[in-house]
Amino acid sequence: MAATSSAVPRGQAGPRRRLDARRDAVGAILAVPALVLFLAFAIWPALRVFYLSLFDYSLTAPPEWVGAGNFEFLLGSSEFHRVILNSLFYVAATYVPSVCLALGLALVLRSRMPAAGAVRLLYFVPVAMSWVAVSVIWRLVLQPDGLLNQTFGLDLNWLTTTATAKWGLVLMSVWKETGFFLILFLAGLSAIPEDLYEAAVVDGCSAWQRFVHVTLPMLKPTTAICSIMAVIRGFQAFSAQYVMTGGGFGTEVVNLYVYKTAFENARMGRASAVAVLMFFLLLLLTLLQLRLFRRDDR
Repeated sequence: MAATSSAVPRGQAGPRRRLDARRDAVGAILAVPALVLFLAFAIWPALRVFYLSLFDYSLTAPPEWVGAGNFEFLLGSSEFHRVILNSLFYVAATYVPSVCLALGLALVLRSRMPAAGAVRLLYFVPVAMSWVAVSVIWRLVLQPDGLLNQTFGLDLNWLTTTATAKWGLVLMSVWKETGFFLILFLAGLSAIPEDLYEAAVVDGCSAWQRFVHVTLPMLKPTTAICSIMAVIRGFQAFSAQYVMTGGGFGTEVVNLYVYKTAFENARMGRASAVAVLMFFLLLLLTLLQLRLFRRDDR
């Protein structure tokens, strides 16, 4: 029946093909400006970074070929190792709690509670705010006489000591990022058929058993996306560290190190080498996560 209804009457096939070809040509022409902008502002800068990573370039003198010299320096630099560890701590301490908290909140907000829409909106407000604005607000909250110390009766200099500065950043980041993953989990939960829960109830499954054997398996694609995006977003951190501590007190992360290397020390080649290493590190971590989640599906 479908083949009959979609068949083109004899004699009209030629004009129909010409119309389709003309429509495809117009679409391709309209896509050219976007493609040119993408090549100019995304692909070309990325290729330029790979190219500059092989040179010693200070902006004031022509690039000088050093081959793998920048990479050898970074791999042997204790400062670079410290920055990588700072980034790993920030990713783990911020995004593991954020994802777990978002999942718990999504399960609560999925139920028919009063004003659930307004509560969801409140959690999403920090996500809509810029990192700079949130950082300025939290600088005030984390002052010695700020809201956090006054609320809990603490006497801590959150942003001016090595022991607490990184935890202050973690608190702020968890507050901002939880809403982002909450939206993803709410979307994932809404896609789970209610029939599965009804069948589990008929089989006598408890709420915990329904969560373990129905919710978690059905949320695996969403969890994989959250996991990958958490790692990428964590390694992209920059504004919060720059605004709140300037990278001091053990809070300097990779992107801030790239910024200081490129624009404060004028070592563009070395900064490009860091970006290249981060590209391959994130690619490796992403492939490992995808392999882990796919292995569980077998």
